[in-house]
Amino acid sequence: MTGLVDVPSLTGGYTDATLTLAIDHTEHTRRQAAGLQLVVGHGFGGLDHLMALPHEMPVPLNTLDKYQRAYVRRAPAAICSIRDGHVTRHAVRPCRILMATVRYNTTYKLALDSASRFAPMCARQVIVKRLDKNAFHRISRLAEFDFYGIGVLLENEDGSLETVVEPRPWVPKRHTPAAWWFAEQAYGSYLKQTAQTLERTAP
Repeated sequence: MTGLVDVPSLTGGYTDATLTLAIDHTEHTRRQAAGLQLVVGHGFGGLDHLMALPHEMPVPLNTLDKYQRAYVRRAPAAICSIRDGHVTRHAVRPCRILMATVRYNTTYKLALDSASRFAPMCARQVIVKRLDKNAFHRISRLAEFDFYGIGVLLENEDGSLETVVEPRPWVPKRHTPAAWWFAEQAYGSYLKQTAQTLERTAP
């Protein structure tokens, strides 16, 4: 995956944040050629069925349960295809979410809670305009951010950013339908942003 891009998080319950994505350009190009955008047409259940299939490896249809067979038979060919009694999954996650960034005036608990929403999906950081003037409160709050692995960046008057607490790298524990679904939503934000940019720059 290459090509980092920042997009707004538009998913219900996960708004008011900026997501840093690594776009999978191979998958993006494949989807564009096939006229496919998001692989979310059948909710988490559909992605759960897809996750049961290895990527680009034919699997006998008769080894799937009836719900999996029903899904793959109605899914677009760009997601998975059926041939000679075998089904092959073509779709993969279109991007990887590297960071969720939220902005607050200072290190309120609300800032901590807002960044914490993204714990199952990616690394997290908060950009603040000031730190607490009270030394005890400042140290205590920063320690709490550090405990949860959430970075804190101080935005200076000139717009430069100073790292106060390093964000902890995010290590995925397992591949879940919900995480794939969220990646699809983030990719949708990328597609929308790209389309808007093309509209603004069109002659």
